[in-house]
Amino acid sequence: MDDIADLQAQLVALRIAVEGAWLSLLSNDPDPVATAGQLKQANVSSVDQLDASTANAKALRDAVAAHTAHLWGSIEWQLKHAADNKQ
Repeated sequence: MDDIADLQAQLVALRIAVEGAWLSLLSNDPDPVATAGQLKQANVSSVDQLDASTANAKALRDAVAAHTAHLWGSIEWQLKHAADNKQ
């Protein structure tokens, strides 16, 4: 059970690092919210193109696509609220 908790903690830390890196990179963009939206669409679209010939592969692909959409949705939300707070 400790191995599972450790893996979950590593995944959370990785997600926070990925979000932080993208937030930092997009902070200099003229329209960061729109750019994040475009990146979200492109990333989800590319995941959706992965071959999924079995039910398990399709379920995994769909889970990765949903997680990708959620990650980019979070980045979009943070950028939008950061922009709103500057006004």
